[in-house]
Amino acid sequence: MAMMELAADRRRDTGKEINRKRRAEGRVPGVIYGKGLETRSIEFDRKTLEKFLDTARRGTVVVRMTVRDGGGGKEAFAVLKEVQTHPLTDRVTHVDFYEVALGQKFRVEVPIRIRGKAAGIELGGILEVVMRTIEVECTPAQVPEFIEVDVAPLGIGQSLYLSNVQFPEGVVPTEKDMRLTVAAVHTPKAEAAPVAEVAEGEAVEGASVAEGGGEKEEAAKKEKKEKKEKE
Repeated sequence: MAMMELAADRRRDTGKEINRKRRAEGRVPGVIYGKGLETRSIEFDRKTLEKFLDTARRGTVVVRMTVRDGGGGKEAFAVLKEVQTHPLTDRVTHVDFYEVALGQKFRVEVPIRIRGKAAGIELGGILEVVMRTIEVECTPAQVPEFIEVDVAPLGIGQSLYLSNVQFPEGVVPTEKDMRLTVAAVHTPKAEAAPVAEVAEGEAVEGASVAEGGGEKEEAAKKEKKEKKEKE
C-alpha cells in the first residue's frame, strides 16, 4: 500500500465567484466526504496538490490528510475519487476525496497493470486489454497501488480471466463473475489471397463448369434463332 500525506484547509465560503478568485490565488477547491460522515469543503495549495497528483495517478494511494480549520487541524484518511480539469488548459479545477476508516473495509477502484509480452504476439497475434481497472473491497491498510497480471503465457486465441488473477491477501474483487476476460490475444486478420494470373489455355479448377454453362447458353440462343427463321 502507498500512503501519502497531504494538507488541506477547510473552506467556509463557497460559490463560483469565490472559487474563481481562489484559483487565481493559486488554490484548488475540493471536497472530502464518506459514508455516514460530514461532507466538508476544502482547498489545497495548487503546487502541492499537483505534485501529489503526479504520484497518485500512477496507482491507488491512501492519503493521510490534515484538514486545517482555524487554529487547529483534524486528521483524516481518504482515497482520491475524482479530478476535474479545465477543458482547454487541462489544469485541475476541483478534486474529490472519499474518507475511510483505517480498520473498516470499503470499495475502491484499482488499476490493472500488464506484465510481460504475450507469446502470441511473436506469431502475429494482437493483445487486447479488456479490463483496465478492477473494483476491490479491503481495508485502507490493504489497498494495493495496482493489480498486476502476467500475459506472457497467452498464445493466439487464448484469454486471461478474472479467475486467473492473483489478488493480495485481504483484497477481494467485488465482481462475482470470475469468467470475465481481463486480456486476450486475438488471431490476426487474414490477408486477402493474391489473385493468380492465368496464362491463355491454362486449365483452371472450376473452369469446366463455367465453360459448360457458356456452351449451353450459346446452344439455346442458336436454337431460338433457328426457330424464329422457320416461323
